[in-house]
Amino acid sequence: MNIVVLLGGISPERNISLLSGRAAVRALRSLGHSVSAVDPSRGANGLMSDDELAAATPRAVTDAELAAFSPSALVDCIQAPLFDNVDVVFITLHGKYGEDGYIQSLLDMRGIAYTGSSMLASAMAMDKITSKMLFSVAGIPTPHWVTLMPEQADDDEALDAVRSEIPGTLVVKPNDQGSTVGMTIVSEGDDLAAAVRLAGRYSRHVLIEQFIPGRELTVAVLGNDALPVIEIAPKEGFYDYENKYTKGKTEYHCPAELSDVVTEHVQNLAVAAHGVLGCHGYSRVDFRLTDDNLPFCLEVNTIPGFTETSLVPMAAKQSGLSFEALCEELIQAALSR
Repeated sequence: MNIVVLLGGISPERNISLLSGRAAVRALRSLGHSVSAVDPSRGANGLMSDDELAAATPRAVTDAELAAFSPSALVDCIQAPLFDNVDVVFITLHGKYGEDGYIQSLLDMRGIAYTGSSMLASAMAMDKITSKMLFSVAGIPTPHWVTLMPEQADDDEALDAVRSEIPGTLVVKPNDQGSTVGMTIVSEGDDLAAAVRLAGRYSRHVLIEQFIPGRELTVAVLGNDALPVIEIAPKEGFYDYENKYTKGKTEYHCPAELSDVVTEHVQNLAVAAHGVLGCHGYSRVDFRLTDDNLPFCLEVNTIPGFTETSLVPMAAKQSGLSFEALCEELIQAALSR
């Protein structure tokens, strides 16, 4: 098949996306497909060379780099002749303008099949507030939350109301980013205003959640089935950008050491969260698990990290599915939609 892997993009997760895309390109080529790597941030000239792919690193993207990108480049890219004879697009664009339905809508208008969830499901999953409202309606436990606008960082009354509504430690994050970009854990006495300002740099809405002490779990959903539960255990601090993408900073336990009852319960919740958002193909659902084994669903990632050592491939491997076979399964799911 003629396959385009979309990678890079214009979000703060751009460089991680390049690594995910590079892994997908290599796997799909090993299966005999004709595969092109395309970075839509370049517009109609998005085709990447193998040398450029090989040079990708997980370093954080600077604000100056982000400011140089334009969403209109993505429109120019998808409209370009690069996509005239494509059988399917394998999307590895993480974060804004890749995981939020934007690129999916452009591909829909061209009638091109693509991996992962639809435009609507992608948009709802990326919008954490919308996701949490749907979780609540569906009976999926999620941490108690409130929202603020970025300008309310200077509103002492609003900040006091948050502290009154959710006492104790808080998690402050942008409503529509991933990879913990712009996220802060705020203890009592910490500067809540500064955390709101940071989150507000990345989103027009700031989500403030109750911090759930306990273990960090994630569950990949493939098709409509949950894969083995993974426990994420950073050696220091929380699972932030540095701990995610710096080798040796975090330990992963797959499968997580849980009772059969807790494992099944968390997996069922993951499938339910995947389903209530209308996700397709695959997703990764993140949880906090209390010391009393009560799980709280945090969010659903519709285009999670996809290097050979990322969490979805890790869970697939534990289930006996190789990275190459996983890529092929996602391609076939895209074509069958």
